[in-house]
Amino acid sequence: MSDFSIRKPPEPVLPAGSPVPPPGGKIVRDGDKIAFVGDSITNFGNRPDGFIHLVMEALEQAGLRNLSFLPGGVNGDRSNLVLKRLPGILAQKPDLVILQVGVNDVGWGEQGGVRLPQYKTNIRKMIGLCRNAGARILLVTPSMHSENPEAENNCRLSAYCDFLRAEAAGKRLPIADWNREMHRVLAEGKIPGESGLLLTIDRLHLNGYGNLHLARTILASSGVEQELTDRLSAQWRRRPSMAPVLNAWYDPAWKISMEDYEILFRAAHARGLTVEALMKRLVDDHIAGEKKKEVQR
Repeated sequence: MSDFSIRKPPEPVLPAGSPVPPPGGKIVRDGDKIAFVGDSITNFGNRPDGFIHLVMEALEQAGLRNLSFLPGGVNGDRSNLVLKRLPGILAQKPDLVILQVGVNDVGWGEQGGVRLPQYKTNIRKMIGLCRNAGARILLVTPSMHSENPEAENNCRLSAYCDFLRAEAAGKRLPIADWNREMHRVLAEGKIPGESGLLLTIDRLHLNGYGNLHLARTILASSGVEQELTDRLSAQWRRRPSMAPVLNAWYDPAWKISMEDYEILFRAAHARGLTVEALMKRLVDDHIAGEKKKEVQR
């Protein structure tokens, strides 16, 4: 196992082949109301350390004023369900819709999921609804379904992502190619924490690193300068966003920063342990120490 210092996740860049932002370099304007629409990735992105708040913070730091956002993520949603509730979101008159959907279309299988032909129809209808409502659109390719690039669902998902790229190019829409960025980061190497995962807590939902990388991918495709996102990323790494152990992923009661997580990782690695095993040992040792004190009283 190599030293942690050479396994830290690389900073993302605008994926090759992504459509460039429109003239002026930015797709977000002063006073914009931004709707983030998607599934549980988007829903959990609305936590204080989630990608939605990181994106909004960076846009404001970039000098944009009077921005607001609409959280529109629903756990388990597929494209057909997003299509049904999109009119309600558009009724709130967003200026920009950031749309990320597809991982559940594949992940729910042949029975509960949405096959590619219907997915294409659903996405095109959503684009049409947004345009008819006067809202601009930023497409986001869906998260990988597990961190194994060769997994069956990820192989199936590649066709969905290819469609989104082609649709964005054909309709001259900006696209944040998050799926491609996930593949790139994972190919660089992993942080072998308690579950051996780099960007997710459970092979699907994003951890601190995943939220940071997704935010950067969206910001790059929105025309925000990389120098700014680099500076903010250093701050975000110090923000509590990792739940290494003793937490439920859906409602973590205790979080630490990425920097502190890396301290735990190095300590665990030096002992031949995972982060989870180290944390449990520390708790067990503390309890044993307290019991010993009580006996001696």
